[in-house]
Amino acid sequence: MRLTEMKFSRFKGQANEWRIEGRPVNGEDEQWLSFGQLTLIVGKNASGKSKTIEAIREIADLFCGDTQLSRLRDFGGGTAEYQLRFDENGQTFEYYLNFENGKILQETLNVNGKEKLNRKEGTLWYEGANSSLDFETDEDVLAVTKRDKKQHTFFEALFAWGKALNHYQFGSFLGRNSLLRDITAIKEDDEVDLKGGDRVTEVFLKAQREFGQPFLDAVIEDMSKISYAINKIEAGQLMNFPMPVFGLCVQENDLGHITYQTEMSQGMFRALSLLVQINYSLLGKIPSCILIDDIGEGLDYDRSKNLIDLIISKVKGSSVQVIMTTNDRFVMNKVPLEYWSVIQRVPKKSLFYNYKNSKETFDEYAYSGLSNFDFLATEFYIKGFEKEEVE
Repeated sequence: MRLTEMKFSRFKGQANEWRIEGRPVNGEDEQWLSFGQLTLIVGKNASGKSKTIEAIREIADLFCGDTQLSRLRDFGGGTAEYQLRFDENGQTFEYYLNFENGKILQETLNVNGKEKLNRKEGTLWYEGANSSLDFETDEDVLAVTKRDKKQHTFFEALFAWGKALNHYQFGSFLGRNSLLRDITAIKEDDEVDLKGGDRVTEVFLKAQREFGQPFLDAVIEDMSKISYAINKIEAGQLMNFPMPVFGLCVQENDLGHITYQTEMSQGMFRALSLLVQINYSLLGKIPSCILIDDIGEGLDYDRSKNLIDLIISKVKGSSVQVIMTTNDRFVMNKVPLEYWSVIQRVPKKSLFYNYKNSKETFDEYAYSGLSNFDFLATEFYIKGFEKEEVE
């Protein structure tokens, strides 16, 4: 399943309202924001990049039950409206959710235009009956989480998408300080939470057991492509601790000793952690959405651009969708404009300009010979050449 379009609002109609939507078309607001298999969200500081990633993460958590509306309410986010479109093997899923103060006002789902859920009407489609029947559930619980695998197969796709979503805050530790007391306690059939990005050693162990040497080779090869030359990676006991602890260890080509994750540079470990987890998703053919906030943060220019190249090449044609954010000009200059989604911050809104809704402007700039960064810095994505000349 792939997220294709989205509209989102927090505190709609209130003084502190904030919305995500595509740029106005013919003067009309509330347009869809579209996503491709790979999307790079760029914008000036405080434009809404991270808030967009967090909104996607939030609905994924709600779909699979990893968070509750009551928790959102307690942390000040209990009022929001989601409009989402997904593609699932050629089927179009249209999902709508509106909740206020932690209580659901409406929840609907249509698949290929056929209504499967209408919470306000109290109807839900049952496969066995081949019709919609009356239903009722708690006002703070999504119907998606109350799924029946036999009767509501359409909910399974949403649940699986939410559960498999990966979220990596590249500027964070990404698991560098997360150590295991006992790697033998990690069982083969244990589920691993991919959302936080900090359980990388558990993901590594699971991937090694499932895929063996091809997984190890893939990580080693990918690290070399971003100029981290290693010939071995394993999960082992870390030295110089007062008690046995375990984490990732690598053998670097130009060093005669093992480098433990606590000794790696933050940039090196961020890249390693990300590649371990991406390769697990790819080898497992997990149809996941990977969110990467501040991609390239902490890496030098060459490694940053090589990591972007690597991610693009690895996800093309796969079941994995990647949505990244950055405000790094070097990263922007490396990623082709066709993958860009540029934010214009206006009062109460983040408006997104991308190749789908602004094709003429994007194509016009592609022949200018100017850098990608200037596309953002000069706000060309809004004005274009013609409008600049008029002004």
